[in-house]
Amino acid sequence: MVYKKITLVAIMLAIIAAVVSSFTFGATDTLTNDKIIDSTLQILILLQKYSWPIITFVFIYALYQYYVAGSEVIEQKILGQRLIVGIAIFMVILQCMPLVYAFLIVN
Repeated sequence: MVYKKITLVAIMLAIIAAVVSSFTFGATDTLTNDKIIDSTLQILILLQKYSWPIITFVFIYALYQYYVAGSEVIEQKILGQRLIVGIAIFMVILQCMPLVYAFLIVN
C-alpha cells in the first residue's frame, strides 16, 4: 500500500482525538449558558461517538475492495486504497470537530 504511513497516522490521530474528547467532555453536560452553542457541541459529540460503528463497516468494505477484489482487478485495488485513505482522513476530521469547536467558543 502506497499511503500506509498516512493511513496509520490518521487512524492513530482519530483514536487519540476520541479519547481526549471523551475525557474533556465527559465531566459536564453544559459548557456555557447558551443553548445553541451547547446543542451544537452535543450534536458534534454524538456524531463523534456514533460514527465509529458505521465507519468500521465502511472500512471493512474498503479492505475487501483492496485485498480481495483488488487481487483480480487493479481498478478495484486502486478504489479500495482510495477508500481506505479517505476514510482515515475523514475520521480524523470527524473526531477533531468537537475539540476544535470547543476551542473556538472558549473566550
